[in-house]
This record gives sequence, C-alpha cells and structure tokens, in this order.
Amino acid sequence: MIKKVIEIKRDIEVQDSVLLDWFDMQKPNLCAVTKEGVEFIVKAKYTHLHENDILVCEDGYKIKVSKSEDNIYILTFSDHITFARIAYEIGNRHQPICIEDYKITILEDISTADIIKACESIDKVEIKKTKAIFKPNGNAHHSH
Repeated sequence: MIKKVIEIKRDIEVQDSVLLDWFDMQKPNLCAVTKEGVEFIVKAKYTHLHENDILVCEDGYKIKVSKSEDNIYILTFSDHITFARIAYEIGNRHQPICIEDYKITILEDISTADIIKACESIDKVEIKKTKAIFKPNGNAHHSH
C-alpha cells in the first residue's frame, strides 16, 4: 500500500528514511521508496524538499529525507571568454548551475549533453564527470 504524505516537519523522531537526488527534491509531486521498502507519495504545493525534512504520512509514519549524490560535470576553464560563453549557453537551457571562479558544476542531464560534448573539443576546458551532492547557486531551477 502506498502511503500519502500529508505534512512536512523537522526535528522529530522517524521510523524510516529516503535518499533523494537533487531533481527529485525539486518535484512538487513525488513517488519514491524508502530504505525499508515503503512506497510513498508527496504532493507539496509551491515547495520542494530539503535535507532533514521529515515526511509525515496519513497513518503517522515518519520518513527522513536525505540527499543522495548526483552525477555531475565539473567544467574548469582557463580563460574568461570561454567560461562566460559556456555559462551563458547553460543558462539558456534553464538548468541549475553552480558557478565559481573559472569553474561550472552542472547535473548530468540530456538537455546539456550537447554542451558537454562541444566542451570536449575545446582545449581551454577541462571536464570531470563525478558523483557528488549538487549545490547550485541561488534559487536555481525556479519556476517562472
């Protein structure tokens, strides 16, 4: 039986936990399975989940949310023009992004696969694919 989450709380005792990636934590409607194999559904209007949120189900069952690692790309640039051009292209795809000094981190996503492919042929860009917890700048992936 699928449990329905009716409330999101913090700092209370829990029976179970769930690991969610960045994209899943942004969804207002989410179906997932906990570590104990419990299926649940969340319909949270105008919000997204945060690490350490406690999902309270109709029957009182409580599930703690933890972030899982995501597949990410780290792009490191040796010049500011290439850095700016690639940041602009990713921004035009409305994808979440973490921008640091001459470094861009993005999630692996089909919508940016062509940008990553193009960067492979640019000598001024170093590409590293890895798994890590994704932390975008600001209010990334907001709605318009």
